Amino acid sequence: MKSQQRWQIWKSPYFWLITVALLALPLLADFNVRLAYSRQLTAEEAQLQQQIADEQARQAALKELEQYVKSDAYVEHWARMARLTKPGEVPVVPVPTELDRKVGAAQSTARTANDIHSEWWLVLFDRTPSP
Repeated sequence: MKSQQRWQIWKSPYFWLITVALLALPLLADFNVRLAYSRQLTAEEAQLQQQIADEQARQAALKELEQYVKSDAYVEHWARMARLTKPGEVPVVPVPTELDRKVGAAQSTARTANDIHSEWWLVLFDRTPSP
């Protein structure tokens, strides 16, 4: 009778259901780990694609800057900032008056302006440009 009961257990659908469930648990756990890893890789890929797009935009801006630096317009701009003149031009340099020197000394402690536009602004309007 015991052998018949054992045989009954093997024929039982519940036994096979439990057996399949126990065997499937490690497979499901492994599938879950692989799915999480796949999601992580997808997130990293999106992040790297964004970084690539940012670097490509930066590269395009640098190439544009390089083209500008190689142009005659940049050389002329640099020369004007260095107060150089073209042949036949008369350089005009604003010279502060005695009153401007006194006011300028007080203002120089607050803020120093070293570019041409600030100097002209100071000569024309008797004050430094506001930021």
